[in-house]
Amino acid sequence: MVSKILTTIDVQKITTIVIGYIPNLMSALLLLLLFWLANKFIQKTLDATLNRMKIERQAINLLLRGARTGIYIFAFLSISDQLQINIKSLLAGVGVMGLALSFAAKDTVGNLISGIVIIIDRPFKEGDWIVIGDMHATVTQIRLRTTVLTTFDNETVVVPNQQMSQERIINYTMTPRIRVKVSIGIAYKEDIDAARAILLALPQNDGRILKKPSPVVIVTGLDASSVNLQLRFWVEDPVEQYTFFWEYTEKSKKALDAAGIEIPFPHLQLFVENTEGIKYLASSRKNT
Repeated sequence: MVSKILTTIDVQKITTIVIGYIPNLMSALLLLLLFWLANKFIQKTLDATLNRMKIERQAINLLLRGARTGIYIFAFLSISDQLQINIKSLLAGVGVMGLALSFAAKDTVGNLISGIVIIIDRPFKEGDWIVIGDMHATVTQIRLRTTVLTTFDNETVVVPNQQMSQERIINYTMTPRIRVKVSIGIAYKEDIDAARAILLALPQNDGRILKKPSPVVIVTGLDASSVNLQLRFWVEDPVEQYTFFWEYTEKSKKALDAAGIEIPFPHLQLFVENTEGIKYLASSRKNT
């Protein structure tokens, strides 16, 4: 049995092929070692460089992972070529499959790219208080595909990164000092200067309110039934913006009431002209 197999197989030919293949194998192993060393060197150098640039650790890890993947792909192609492996058909298949996946998962790819841009560009970071659309929230976690937000009502909202990169975002944490604006209306018959003095007296002894810029009261508009005033002052902590707004809206109302300054509500005045028709209706009513 063995003699028949040996007779069928050309041992000498196989030995010649193996011996001739050894240099390619040795070259492939040498390339593998070189790529391994190159990856270590590039990872270390890139990590140190990005740290000196003060880039977020999350962004550094992402870039290191991308560089490592690129090196692995290049190493695979180089070693395959050295081993005389025909990878053209494999690459063609991968290309077709990649094209199909790109159409099927374009939203996912868009979110991933947006996540990378957010991590590198840093319009916000974890822990920041931001406003996106009409929603006030704290950034809880920045992922590659989504960003997790926690609203002030303790609701967890997961937003795709593509939407985060396209929306207009206000980051209150980046500019901590913030102006509070409290609007209140007074009747037309009231004295604006007297109302201004009363409103400006409210924040004078409040140590939480900044002295510079100084609080001001301005006229913002003339409505149908009121002169609209606005008390403006600055505070250090943006998180307390709405606390101050609610507190000083109530204080303003009570202070103006105590001073006898009317805060009007919407009303309608009707003037009736003394016409012949009105006289006729009035006389008809008297006759009945």
